[in-house]
Amino acid sequence: MINWGMAKKSATPPDPPAAKRRGRPQKPGGRIPQVEVQRAYRARLKAAGKAVRVVDATAPPGAGPIPDFDPSKDGVFEREMVASMRDQLRSALSKLELREEDVARLRERNAYLEAELKNQERHQTNALKDNIALKQRLERLERGGVRRR
Repeated sequence: MINWGMAKKSATPPDPPAAKRRGRPQKPGGRIPQVEVQRAYRARLKAAGKAVRVVDATAPPGAGPIPDFDPSKDGVFEREMVASMRDQLRSALSKLELREEDVARLRERNAYLEAELKNQERHQTNALKDNIALKQRLERLERGGVRRR
């Protein structure tokens, strides 16, 4: 008799497949992926005994545990220190931004004042020319008398 229903799942899961490489299959004689190069490098370092070792942060090299070290208390102190440094840096950055805005504003004001100064110099030069011209005209009138046309 043929069972047309769903097959029952086995109680034990199948073995997981071997670690498959992701991506495209390698071409023979092709480029070696960077991951493989790194793995081989780490294996060579490990074989030479130069691999990075895990170090306990609570103990200095070659000594036992640090006396009077309480991670909960010292960690809180460090958190407070980092928080205060963060606040100081944030305030320094905000002051720096304000100074940059002030510099930009002052540069604009400086450009405006330079243009205004040139304009005032032009007006003064024109006024001096008019003054000289009027003095010369007055001298001519005094020397030659009043001429009427």
